[in-house]
Amino acid sequence: MCPHCWEGFPPENALWIAQHPDLVGDPRLGQDELQRFLPTRFSISGAAIDLKGFECYGLACPKCHLAVPRQLFEMDSFFLSILGAPACGKSYFLAAMTWRLRTTLPQQLALAFTDADPLLNYRLQQYESVQFLNPNPDVLVTIEKTETHGDLYSAVMYGDQVVHYLRPFVFVVRPLEKHPCHAQAASTSRAICLYDNAGESFLPGADVATSPVTRHLALSRVIFFLFDPTQDVRFRRACAGKTKDPQMMERTALSARERPVRQETIFVEATQRVRRYLGLAQTAKHRFPLIVVVTKYDAWSALLNQASLPEPYKLDRASGLYGVCQREIQQVSDATRRLLSELSPEIVAAAENFASEVLYVPVSATGCAPEVDPHTGAQGFRPRNLRPIWVEVPILYAMSRWMRGLVCYWKAKDANSKPQ
Repeated sequence: MCPHCWEGFPPENALWIAQHPDLVGDPRLGQDELQRFLPTRFSISGAAIDLKGFECYGLACPKCHLAVPRQLFEMDSFFLSILGAPACGKSYFLAAMTWRLRTTLPQQLALAFTDADPLLNYRLQQYESVQFLNPNPDVLVTIEKTETHGDLYSAVMYGDQVVHYLRPFVFVVRPLEKHPCHAQAASTSRAICLYDNAGESFLPGADVATSPVTRHLALSRVIFFLFDPTQDVRFRRACAGKTKDPQMMERTALSARERPVRQETIFVEATQRVRRYLGLAQTAKHRFPLIVVVTKYDAWSALLNQASLPEPYKLDRASGLYGVCQREIQQVSDATRRLLSELSPEIVAAAENFASEVLYVPVSATGCAPEVDPHTGAQGFRPRNLRPIWVEVPILYAMSRWMRGLVCYWKAKDANSKPQ
């Protein structure tokens, strides 16, 4: 399936991307793009040969003509959508999550987590580098908000009509040699397609035929909804005197990135689109899970009545691998749900009215409060102080539940239990 336009097609119908620099001008993508074609000649190695005799290796969708990573032809795909209100911290969360996965999966779970297409993931790589690989650890840094236009979107021409598609971030998860399923890597490896929409994309009327940027919701096996307590006046009042985070201070106006729309309105609009795309009745529940990611945990952690969040995975000394502690994660989810039910009950009601299975996970993409630049007044973070909290837990939990064989998990809290 194409990760751009979500068109299903058999592999033999895939177009190839010409290599010779003279073969430019594609009817879908414009005069500057290399031509797409159905080959009639192949090299001994199986590469298509273009009209100028060059061997070609890139593949493209027969409908939209956008490049499709080869890994999506070789392994099962797992679609995951991330949504939330403007300024909820999606970009920070996404960058911290993928950075943690790059380091945690190889070291503790014997899994490689790599870019399927560095070009598609370039923006996310920039986000990771500015925070976690910054040569100046004391400079105040910020991440640009996700926009509803720009280089995160691809323009495709269908005759006189231009359609804009959201570019996915595509990764490959593959067992390493120490993994128990290493011999079955061909069948257990997965291509993960992540979609990060601007919050404005979920305003009523934002999803139209010429900009179908949220249609991926209907294909996603898991949906992450990011709820930001710092945007809720009830959370801010509950945190009075319990935190010095400037985001939790009492204020009478919206912050620079916030919008005058309630967070459950964004979520309900997204769920209505899922129902519309799938033909799901208003009284029916979505069969795939929803994870409510409660962001900026460091700012409101005092409300959860826990000294610290537990380790989300535990070592199995026999294998030397870690397993995800599903029981502990579920316990934290229950505590987070109780807090949300008290302070933001409409979020819990909307979530559980939509999905048959809902998990509530507190995270902090930074682990610290933002600082204010004395010269510009803008808020930012110093790379030296970044300590993400539980950012990898939502996707690790999802992988342990719905990618069986890839991520080990502890089935019960028992000294004699074994990771599954």
